[in-house]
Amino acid sequence: MLDQMKISVALTPKLLREPQSHAIAVVDVLRATSSLVAMFDSGLLRAIIADNLRDARNLALRNFSLLCGEVKAMPLPGFDYGNSPSEFAGLSLKGKSAVLWTTNGTKAIAAASPSPAVAVAALTNRRAAAARVLDEAAKRGLDIAVVCAGLDRGTVFGLEDSVSAGAIVEAVHEADSAVVMTDSAWEAMHLWRWYRGDAMRAFRQSVHGRALLAMGFERDLAHAAQVDVSDAVPMLTVEDGVKTLRVHDRRQKRAVASS
Repeated sequence: MLDQMKISVALTPKLLREPQSHAIAVVDVLRATSSLVAMFDSGLLRAIIADNLRDARNLALRNFSLLCGEVKAMPLPGFDYGNSPSEFAGLSLKGKSAVLWTTNGTKAIAAASPSPAVAVAALTNRRAAAARVLDEAAKRGLDIAVVCAGLDRGTVFGLEDSVSAGAIVEAVHEADSAVVMTDSAWEAMHLWRWYRGDAMRAFRQSVHGRALLAMGFERDLAHAAQVDVSDAVPMLTVEDGVKTLRVHDRRQKRAVASS
């Protein structure tokens, strides 16, 4: 008898075990993964993930790409854009390339990169991301892991990511109840359900959410709190040795029906 597919949640990237045996959904809801989904919804062709600030600047120059990101929530001098999903949602990025470097989110994507299937997940694309990791896990004989970016360069638990991970777990569970729920998956899903789907309340109670509100980023929190409004699922590839995100099939219908 074949082992059943399992789903787990890593509350920080360092808690991810054996990425090569998992299809992974990475979530940094405030704000990197929400920004990436918004960028692709605005027509972005590709996003290049940088490992550090110097690489980000060099990659942007070499690849004729926009330079985007933040340090301590704020864009740096010389950057084209910061890390604001509400700003990206209002732009036209059709056919453009962007390099992204952020304090937590891009590090989490890099930590997941040994996996054969890495999806960028947020609340905005929750069901679409759940459908994609389910499909990839089934095709490749993998388990599923949802990886939270966390805080302080991925070393500390973040409430907002854990709640959002629970929302993604819920979508997987509703799509295929045969997927075995680990303790971490149950924990995250119950946390999401405790908030009764009110992501904004969770954001306002989180350390990072309160910090962003104090800096004037309420529109970003409101954008990131939207659930199931996008079908874009950026997937990680490696192109010429560079970690690259693309959305290959924008027209594919969601495999997970809305509840």
